[in-house]
Amino acid sequence: MGFNQKELLIMSHLRENSRKNLTKISKETKIAVSTIFDKIKKYEGGIIKKHTCILDFTKLGFDVRVKMILKCPRPNRDEIQEFLVRHPRVNSVYKINNGYDFLIEGIFRHMKDLSEFTEKLDGYKVKDRHEYFVLEDLKIESFLSDPSYIEMVGI
Repeated sequence: MGFNQKELLIMSHLRENSRKNLTKISKETKIAVSTIFDKIKKYEGGIIKKHTCILDFTKLGFDVRVKMILKCPRPNRDEIQEFLVRHPRVNSVYKINNGYDFLIEGIFRHMKDLSEFTEKLDGYKVKDRHEYFVLEDLKIESFLSDPSYIEMVGI
């Protein structure tokens, strides 16, 4: 499904700030408010999966952020996936390839919380696990979030 430049421009404005007023988007894009409204309604639940905000977890007292890649035994994969998807400290779960099964992001208040999580995970007999601690966000959720790029690169 291809999208024209105006549709991508609308999405880019929403990626930049999903709370941006439709009237403001209309003024900046020269697209009618009714068209913008109709496009957003059409895309919700499909292209637009969720309206959300990006939090600074450290300011909320969650100082430990870790990315993990997991290699799982084939018979346990579904059970491990269910555990990861349902666990409240797991922020994101991705199915991946190249010898590993999952990439996850976990968010914890303390290292002790991470340790408790990994002990539970070890109970599922994970074959291999690599942990990478996130020290600082340098760039997050920025693809298609700057409307000027749409016009500049002619997407």
